[in-house]
Amino acid sequence: MLALKLEKSLQIELAVLGAALFALGVFVALQSASAETQSAPGATASSFSETDFAAFDRDFRIGDQLCDVGVKSHRLCFGTSPHEARLAKGETLPPDLPVLPAEFPVIVITDLKADTLQTLRFGRTLALIERNSRRVEDVLHLTAPSYSSARDIPEDVVS
Repeated sequence: MLALKLEKSLQIELAVLGAALFALGVFVALQSASAETQSAPGATASSFSETDFAAFDRDFRIGDQLCDVGVKSHRLCFGTSPHEARLAKGETLPPDLPVLPAEFPVIVITDLKADTLQTLRFGRTLALIERNSRRVEDVLHLTAPSYSSARDIPEDVVS
């Protein structure tokens, strides 16, 4: 008789514990969905932000090499590219330029962009390209002294 009462009591306690865990799971799931909804505007960005510009390291060393711009934590130092000066917002990417995405560390440290856009890196310049049309939506020159001047073509890119 006592064993039967203990078994019933244990079943009730387990049922209450199960209900509490279920409620906790629902709460966590709803909080997660709410956080994703709040961060959705960043996922639809169609241009580079000041945060994108600031995410890169400037004037650092990797061993004996002085690096003007790159990602120090991943030991990435960006050199120049002859294609940088050919990138212009609103233009179509020339057919002879390959559409190769930027390195994974570069993608990770930049803000999320709209699904139709792809971030490319040519030397020390980032370009945001519309995937289907190859239209250049935005250009960011990482060697510029500030974010506000990062859209002008720096002299060291042209030369």
